[in-house]
Amino acid sequence: MELSLYSLDIVAENPGTTLEEIAELAADHGIIDTDIPDILSEAVSNDDLLEFDGRYWVMRTGKYRFNRYDHPET
Repeated sequence: MELSLYSLDIVAENPGTTLEEIAELAADHGIIDTDIPDILSEAVSNDDLLEFDGRYWVMRTGKYRFNRYDHPET
């Protein structure tokens, strides 16, 4: 579970990252021998991540939601 949350943190801090970039960032933080593709697939299935054209973005919900909008509310 910890790795799953960490993967979401990596994507939140680096929007539009590829699978390879996410794996490199995880390795930079000492996380190796993981099943990152399955973790990302599960996160996409849970609507925690959006995957488009091989890149990942965090859905802005829960702890990743915006605290304020950069546009006027209607």
